[in-house]
Amino acid sequence: MVEQAAPSMRALERGLAVLKSFTSTEGPVSISELARRTGFDRAVIRRILGTLESLGYVTRRNGGFMLLPSVLELGYAYLSSDPLPGLVEPRLEPLAQKLQESCSFGVLEHNRVVYLVRAQIKRISGPSLAVGSVMEPHLTSIGQTLLAHLDEHAVDAYLAEVPLEPITPRTITTPKALRQRLARVRQQGWCLVDQELELGLLALAAPVRASDGRIIGAVNITSHTSRTTPDDFVEKMLPELHETAAQIETDLRHAHM
Repeated sequence: MVEQAAPSMRALERGLAVLKSFTSTEGPVSISELARRTGFDRAVIRRILGTLESLGYVTRRNGGFMLLPSVLELGYAYLSSDPLPGLVEPRLEPLAQKLQESCSFGVLEHNRVVYLVRAQIKRISGPSLAVGSVMEPHLTSIGQTLLAHLDEHAVDAYLAEVPLEPITPRTITTPKALRQRLARVRQQGWCLVDQELELGLLALAAPVRASDGRIIGAVNITSHTSRTTPDDFVEKMLPELHETAAQIETDLRHAHM
C-alpha cells in the first residue's frame, strides 16, 4: 500500500509566516503591518496572534504585538539537534580574536542566508548580525559564494523570485552582472563583497564542504574600508580564511558529516 502524503497544514504554515514576519522589526508590530507583510487578512492575523499569545510566543504591547523569549525555544531545538554549529564555532572564535575582525558561518535556506555561527568583534561600524539572522544572498559574501555553486536552474529560480534592489551604489542590480560575479566566484574559490551591502563594509568568504564534497555553507570575515583596502584585505585574510575552512572540513570528516 502506497503511503499518502500528509495534507498541508495551512494553519501551521500561516502561524510560522507570522512569526517570521517579526524578524525585520524592533518594537511592537500592528495587526495591519503584519497583514501587509504576510499578505493575510487582518481577521486571519488576529486569530493567529490569539493562538500565539495563548502559547506564550507573543504579547500585546503599546497597541501592537511583540515576540516573547519563548520563541527562542524553537531555535534552540535546532541548535541542540544539529552538530554543525558546534563544530564550526570553536574554529571561528579563535580566527576572529586573532584577526580582530568579525567572522560568520552561514548556510543557504529557501533563498536566504541564515547565519548559524557568529564571532563578533565589537566595532562602531558593520552590520548588526546574530545567530539566526537572515540576509538576501546576492548582497553578502557568504550568499554569493553559495549561489555560485548552485546549478543554473537554481540560479534562474532565485533570480525569478528575488528582486535585485539597490542597497548601496555598489549593489549588483542586474541578473547579467550577478551571473558574471557568480562565475568568477566559482572559478576562483572565494568571494569579496566590496560595499554592496553597506558603504565601507568589506566581506570575504570561502565555501565549506562536507565529507562527500557537497558545499554545505561558507565562512566569512568582515572589515571596513577605514581599516584596510580591498586588495590588502584579500591578501591578508584569504589564507587565514582558507585555513579555517579546511579545519572545519577536517572536523566534518571526523564527525562523518
